[in-house]
Amino acid sequence: MKERQGARLPDRLGNPSIVVPQRLRGLVEQVETYRGQLATERGKLDEARAQLRESYSKYNELYELAPIGFLTLDRHGRIRELNEKAARLLAFPSEWLIDKPFVVFVAKADLRRFLAHLVRSIRTPEQQTIELNLSAGAHLLPVQIAMKSSDQDGEVIHRMTVVDLTDIKKTEKQLQESLDNWHSLVHNAPDVIMTLDREGQITFVSRPVWGYSAQALIGTRITDYVPRKERLKLSRCIASVFGSGQRTTCEVSGVNGDRQSWFGLSFGPIHNGVDRAAADTKTTTLMIQEISEHKLAEETLRTSGKQLREFAARVEAVREEERTRVAREIHDELGQALTVLKLDLSWLQGQIPRTQTQARNKMKSMLLHVDETIERVRRIASELRPSILDDLGLLPAIEWQVEDFQKRTGIRCKLQSNAEKVEFSPEASAALFRVVQEALTNIVRHAAASSAQVDLMSDGRDLRMSITDDGKGITEERINDLRSLGIVGMKERISRVGGEFRIRSQRGQGTRIEISLPNNHD
Repeated sequence: MKERQGARLPDRLGNPSIVVPQRLRGLVEQVETYRGQLATERGKLDEARAQLRESYSKYNELYELAPIGFLTLDRHGRIRELNEKAARLLAFPSEWLIDKPFVVFVAKADLRRFLAHLVRSIRTPEQQTIELNLSAGAHLLPVQIAMKSSDQDGEVIHRMTVVDLTDIKKTEKQLQESLDNWHSLVHNAPDVIMTLDREGQITFVSRPVWGYSAQALIGTRITDYVPRKERLKLSRCIASVFGSGQRTTCEVSGVNGDRQSWFGLSFGPIHNGVDRAAADTKTTTLMIQEISEHKLAEETLRTSGKQLREFAARVEAVREEERTRVAREIHDELGQALTVLKLDLSWLQGQIPRTQTQARNKMKSMLLHVDETIERVRRIASELRPSILDDLGLLPAIEWQVEDFQKRTGIRCKLQSNAEKVEFSPEASAALFRVVQEALTNIVRHAAASSAQVDLMSDGRDLRMSITDDGKGITEERINDLRSLGIVGMKERISRVGGEFRIRSQRGQGTRIEISLPNNHD
């Protein structure tokens, strides 16, 4: 029975002749299991070693190729390890730098600061940072050194990172120069420069203004310095620039109680805060220019212009009166004399015998010349001041002018109007009639048109008149040319009676004169 609890195991030659107890068989199986686990763990260890070698290789690559210098110093400050970047910063080969004291590369002016930094790093476990210059060859190299000291196997070592600050220092220098130039520009500018937030609070001012120092103005609101009547306008101006982000201008008077002073304010553009705490803060730059003399000159010019316009209106009225008088005298006196002359010539023609053919033909020719002269006199009188304008009004006068224009020039011309019941003052009637007269004359002289049209329309509030042709058009330069006396004269006539005058034209597409006149001339 005991033999049955055992088991046969093959001997070393593979013969199943050895009988092993059951317990020993279990131990053998455990050993085989452990052997398999050991093989697995050995595989994992080999894999870990491979990963470690790969990581170490990558670390070495990063260490050597990093744009930052890495150095390790011993307790005496001698270089024990360094990467290629550190060697380039010190301007010597890596092999030569090993065991060299690092302090010999520190600029003389920064030597004490570096030694104090080294002592401080030993005394505290925290990383210490310092900026100084290294003597790299014949040049001084600005660097930032971060150092941390530790105890390794009873030996103090210092691990350092060295960052080249050349580009940063150059950028800082350029920024400082720009800042100095900006300060110089701001403080020497002929205008006062302010910055305001959206509430109108002054955050910067370039120099004293309005009797206050720059320091006294900062933190106050700009609206506090203008009279009450100007505050709404100024507040709207500030709201406009912050709402649109576009440059906005306005003019205010009576600043700080001085009613004679005028200032021009130019806002914009908008600047966002540069740091996170001020990300929602917006400011605008304000240029302040005193324009008191300019406003005085502008008011003087406006008054002079008004006086000149009134004088021109009076001259034009006198001119129209003189034209009316001359036209009436020509029509009445000269016309009447020519009519008498015609009657006398007709009587004389009747007294000449029929046998005197030559004398009768001469008399007939003289009568024709008299008729032509009478017609010329009537036309001249009508051009000076058509009696129909005074007798029947504007619309019949324009209708007569259009018919006469078509008859004389052969250019098709028509009149359209719904203003038959509108009454005009003598000044407005004369101005509109003269504009039609000048426009039709320009069409003949310059437009090379085949047709024209005059429209006179009223909507109950305004009277709108347009003169259109299908000619070659006129350039914008010619429209705005002050030497175009006909256009300037038309503009002035309409302006004197409170109307608006516009010319619209394109090359090859004709010209359109548009006139808008308030319907209050009855």
